[in-house]
Amino acid sequence: MMYFARATNLDLTKREVLELYNKVRGPIETSYKNIKTFLPFTSSTKFVFRELIFVLAMVFYSLYTVFKDVMRREEFRLLSSSVF
Repeated sequence: MMYFARATNLDLTKREVLELYNKVRGPIETSYKNIKTFLPFTSSTKFVFRELIFVLAMVFYSLYTVFKDVMRREEFRLLSSSVF
């Protein structure tokens, strides 16, 4: 038997809470997995240094996603202008 503990202040049924949780949790896990690709290898045990490296990786990942989105829009704009 398996138990799941979820707390919310929303007026939802158990099924709705689990569906909402599963819908949100997937992209969070994917984001953390993608952020890890921006992390350099370090053997440092200093917490502050490792936290700084992680924050920089999050900034680089955020910039990457913004520029990727901008490029998609630019490519779409160029494609649609050549068609019409």
